[in-house]
Amino acid sequence: MCQAGVRTRTASRSRTSAYRAALIAILAAVAAWASAAAAKGERWDRTLAEIREAFPDAPHLTTQQLAEKRSRGEPVLLLDAREAEEFQVSHIDGAVRAATVRAALNAIQADSREPTVVVYCSVGYRSSRLVSWLKARGVKKVFNLEGSLFQWANEGRPLARGEQPATRVHPYDDDWGELLNEALRAE
Repeated sequence: MCQAGVRTRTASRSRTSAYRAALIAILAAVAAWASAAAAKGERWDRTLAEIREAFPDAPHLTTQQLAEKRSRGEPVLLLDAREAEEFQVSHIDGAVRAATVRAALNAIQADSREPTVVVYCSVGYRSSRLVSWLKARGVKKVFNLEGSLFQWANEGRPLARGEQPATRVHPYDDDWGELLNEALRAE
C-alpha cells in the first residue's frame, strides 16, 4: 500500500474522531441544558404549589387568561404589588403600583369601570397576600396573576418602563431571580 493511502486513512480516522468528540460535546451540552430546564420547571411547580397552599383563598388567573382579557378589551385593573425600585425597572403596561391594601383600595375606588382586578408581583407571594387581604375587605373580582411578572416576561409578553417598552425585569434577589430567564434579569 502506498504511503499516501495510509495518510488518507489516518486523516479520515482523525476527522471521524474529531466529529465524534464534537457530537459527544454537543449532546452533553444539550443534556445539561435539558436538565437545567427541568430543574427550573420543577422549581416553578413547587413555588406555585407553595403559593396556592399559603393563600388558599386567593383565586388565580393565568398569564394566558390575562392576555386574552386584555386583547378582548375587557376592563382589567392591573395592580403591581412590588416595591418602587422593582416597578421602575419594568412592569406590565397600564399597571398601577399598589404595594399596600390602602393603595390597592384607592386604585380600585378610582377606577369607574368595575374591572377585574389582577394583582401581580415577581412570582406571586406578595400579590397572593394582597389578593387575600382585598377579598377580606369585600373586593369581589380580584385575582393573583399566576407566575406573576416573571412568568409574563419569561413567555415573551410585553413589558413597559413608564411609557416606553422595556426588556429587563428586576430579579427581586439572587434566589428568586433564578426563576427569571437570565436574558431578562436587570442588573
